[in-house]
This record gives sequence, structure tokens and C-alpha cells, in this order.
Amino acid sequence: MRYALGKVISLGSSSEGNAYYVEINRKGYPTPFVLLIECGFNYKELSKRLLNNGLSIRNVNAVLVSHEHHDHSLAVPKLIEYGKVVYAPRSVFEHYDVLDKVNDNHIMESKRKTRIADKIDVIGLDLEHKNNDGSKIYNLGYIIQAECDYRTHNIFFATDTYFIKYDLSDWKFHTIFIEANNFARNIIMSIKGAQEKGDRFKEIHFDRVLHSHMLVENTIKTLIGTKKRSGFNLSETDMIYLIHLSASGNVNPYEIKSKIIEKLSQAKRMRKIKRGHKEYISPKIYVFKKNGEVI
Repeated sequence: MRYALGKVISLGSSSEGNAYYVEINRKGYPTPFVLLIECGFNYKELSKRLLNNGLSIRNVNAVLVSHEHHDHSLAVPKLIEYGKVVYAPRSVFEHYDVLDKVNDNHIMESKRKTRIADKIDVIGLDLEHKNNDGSKIYNLGYIIQAECDYRTHNIFFATDTYFIKYDLSDWKFHTIFIEANNFARNIIMSIKGAQEKGDRFKEIHFDRVLHSHMLVENTIKTLIGTKKRSGFNLSETDMIYLIHLSASGNVNPYEIKSKIIEKLSQAKRMRKIKRGHKEYISPKIYVFKKNGEVI
């Protein structure tokens, strides 16, 4: 019996570029379906990063994109030109002037289920994100449902949002990709520093991060819930990948990982699992650094 997911590799995870390679082992198929979530590098760089991991862009079966910001979508035109199937919001295809080159069923919309392959469905969820000028951008998180050998494997993916407005406590996600950009204290200190220096550009930038990206504190609240809001049901969650950390030097991925483990443990959302003579804690927490390295 195969595990639902094969390789999960970050090719980059920050405002400098995001792309995640995910192998899905579907029931009845001998080889995995390869899904690339985000493609925020130019085509040449994306191919290079895949090759550096012993992979080829030729083996990618489909690409799923959240929104039009370049650190998530830059390779879209070339991927379409070279025959890759790209699923994304309409605004992404309009941004790159390639809407006439895609099928209508490749356009992702909030709360609509789309079949991207046999035994794989994707539901879009609109998220709260902003452009540099403060205007709202259409950004989707995704629920990916894959029929695997022994269950339907539910994957949750959300990035570039300061909170998730939906109550998803009825879902049992087995794999979660969720943004943990930075600690609020670091962003607030950066805003104050920019104000003291009279650097309006940086002040606006950090204020946008504060109100348009998921800080670690909000990541924790999203996972475990608050008095007013239910968190995620983590009873069957195997892995949580923390993504899109700040590209600035004031973020410590080890501190982020330890803080989230601490809070999940305190909330009794971690569980012990025995397999044979071995015992381990689940869900496992991984952090993707900006260069793709995992800790």
C-alpha cells in the first residue's frame, strides 16, 4: 500500500519566488500525478531548480496557481506556450494576456470544484490579499482531494493572506501547506524603524505585510482556533508545511517551527502514533526556507 503523497519538494518559498513540487499517488495508477503548485520563477530558473532536485519539468502533469503576483505566477506564459496545463484564476491569465490560450475549465473560481485529473478534484477558496497600492487582489487557497489507495487524501494550501475567513473545522486535512510569514513583533519593529528614518516606501511595504500576509500568530490561531472561531481538525493530519517565510533577514525559521509545535502541543493538537515498536508525534511540522531548504 502506497502513501498518498510521494515527493514533496519546495523549489523556493518567499517573496523572491514560490513553487512546490507534489507527487500524488492515485488509486489504480502505477506512477504518481505530478502537481506543481505555484510557478513564481521564470521558466529557465524553474527548470533549473527542478533539475537541481533530479526532476524534470517534462514530468509535471499540471500547474496550480493562486494569484497573479509574479512570485507565484511568473512562468505561466511559458508553461502554457510549452503545452503545460495551468489552472489559475481568470485574473492570472488576463494579467499575462493568455486567456485565449486556455480552456474555460482551467479557470479556477472560489467555492467551485474542478476536476484537474482523474481522481483529483480541487476547490478554490478566496483569500484576503492586497496589491502594493492597497487594492484587493483575487487570490485563491485550495482544497485538493485525491482518491488514493486507502482513502481520499485531503490537502489544504493557503498563502498570501492574513487570515482565512472560512470555518473549515469539518474537514480532515491530511496535509496542510500554510503561510507563516514572520512574527508580528518583527514587522511592527520594521514599521517603526522605517517611520523613524522617514522611509515611506518601506513603511508602506511592512504595513502591507502586516495586513496582507499570515503572520505566525495568525497561523497558530488558524490551526488551533480561538474562543470565537474553530480551528482545523488535525486528528488525521500527517504533515504541516510552513511556507512563504519573509525573505528579510529578521525571520528565524527554527523559532517559527518551535513556536508552532509549542502552541499545538499546549492546545493538545499533537498526537502520539505507534507503528510497530516506534512511537512518533504527529503531525510532523516542516518549514520551507526561501531557498527551498526544509527544516
